[in-house]
Amino acid sequence: MTDGAEAGNAEIREDESQRALSILGAVPVDFFRFRDRHLDEDADALKTRLRGVLIDFKPDLIAVPSPVEIHPDHVTLSRAFCELIQNDASLFAALAVARVAFYEVGYPIRPNTLVDITPVAAKKYAAITCHTSQLAFRDYVSYARGLNAYRAMTLEPTTHYAEGYWVGPLPALRTIPFSSIRDMVGAAPRIEVEAEPLPVSVVVRTKDRPALLHHAIDSIRATRHPAEIVVVNDGGQQPQVADVRVVNLAQSAGRSEAMNRGVRAAKSAFIAFLDDDDLFYPEHLSTLTAAARGSQHAAWYSDAVSAFVRVGASGDYETHSRMRIFGQDFDRQGLLVDNYIPLTTVLVPRETYLDMGGFDPAFDLFEDWDFLIRLSQRGTLVHVPRITCEIRHVEGAGSITLESPEGSTRFREAKLQIWKKHAEHIDQSVFANAVEKQKKRLSALLNDAVEARGLQNHLEVDVARLQREKATLSAEIQALHNRVNEALMRISHLEGANAEIRNALAAAEADRHEKGVRLKDVQAAFAESQQTNAALFAEVGRLQDLLDQIFKSRTWKLHAIVERMKGRA
Repeated sequence: MTDGAEAGNAEIREDESQRALSILGAVPVDFFRFRDRHLDEDADALKTRLRGVLIDFKPDLIAVPSPVEIHPDHVTLSRAFCELIQNDASLFAALAVARVAFYEVGYPIRPNTLVDITPVAAKKYAAITCHTSQLAFRDYVSYARGLNAYRAMTLEPTTHYAEGYWVGPLPALRTIPFSSIRDMVGAAPRIEVEAEPLPVSVVVRTKDRPALLHHAIDSIRATRHPAEIVVVNDGGQQPQVADVRVVNLAQSAGRSEAMNRGVRAAKSAFIAFLDDDDLFYPEHLSTLTAAARGSQHAAWYSDAVSAFVRVGASGDYETHSRMRIFGQDFDRQGLLVDNYIPLTTVLVPRETYLDMGGFDPAFDLFEDWDFLIRLSQRGTLVHVPRITCEIRHVEGAGSITLESPEGSTRFREAKLQIWKKHAEHIDQSVFANAVEKQKKRLSALLNDAVEARGLQNHLEVDVARLQREKATLSAEIQALHNRVNEALMRISHLEGANAEIRNALAAAEADRHEKGVRLKDVQAAFAESQQTNAALFAEVGRLQDLLDQIFKSRTWKLHAIVERMKGRA
């Protein structure tokens, strides 16, 4: 990915890489030559290059540095790959059957797959030795050998060296935040030095949902950002929470006024929003504050996952499905037509919120959409395309979106109320542009669906062909097994006859003077049986070679791949 210039001469390091790869075999390589230790600054260009490679090659297995590596470029590459998969729907569709293998270099992971590399370990270490300029600083051969020896500890005694990977299906990355991927692989200690964090107050609206409220507060604390937490109790029972600022309303003031009371009680310069049924991911506040630092915009927002939750058999809340719905770039006109920015994803200056008068109490549904439209008239809402939070739709917990789904009377009336209030900004061109953009989006989705259907049909044809070839091969293998068994039976019979012949020879030897002629006949029969045995063993060997060729054939390998995809390996 990078030119390696921070730790040596770029041309020398590239030559070392070429020589190392030549030891491993005929390995084609592309050098992207991004700036060493500055890969994060070139992340957008990196994603573009990665996308081109993945689309052209269409791999079924992708090896990526683990997200808990110490080297910043390794982490950037891992993050860029994950974000590319999350945000590029067409690329995700093209790689939907692929697997991802996160590998370890400078920091051990929590592997779910161990690979025995004993037969090729010497070649691996010889390749590492080619990086002469780097071995002058550190003994990377010893480091690699030590890690590989450690990974072999739980394997068979004949395994002296192994490599550890965390392997999983690529589609799973679509709805998993980068922090959760780090936790699965094995989170590294945070050693990066960060600037003084921006002061943030998180306002949480709640009413008689104590379990959900505790989940929400725990998710804020898991960000490790020194945020002030303001809980607004909208007329419910007194919440039992510690170390938070609580604003108790004697009776319900409604969703809009509850949020306004919370923001007025907050003390920090920036406001983040969280309802008690939603969750922040660990990177939420750090991602938004990093984007907001030093920039002058109306607000900043990230991407969110929609999670559909119900109470499970254990009595706790369980997520039964997850979807990527929210992740759209800022479009001021598009926001007038429909809301694509969940409030939980937003960070806004407190002064801006108060200067606008906060949420309009006339709205108890879509109050956030009304606020965002007014906010967008003041400036740009900066989109940070990373999954950092979760919008939860909890069955039986009073979820306003589940109680007033799209298409319901209340939903439609609230939408008409929004359009009526902002009619001065909405003309025919706004809706025309929105329709045209939706048509383009639907056309792109339709094309992707057609391509996916074509790929599915192609795979179905391949599977059907493989099934037919499998049946033919199985029949041939069975016939060969039958012939081998027949040959072995004949050998068994001949060996029995040989025993009789040996007995006869022994008797004939004792009486050879009287039965000299018979002895010669018996010896001739024995010689003939030995030749027959040799021919049969040769035939068994030939049939076994034929079986080996079948198992090594491309058709049999494709059959094995299909069986693995079906989970029958």
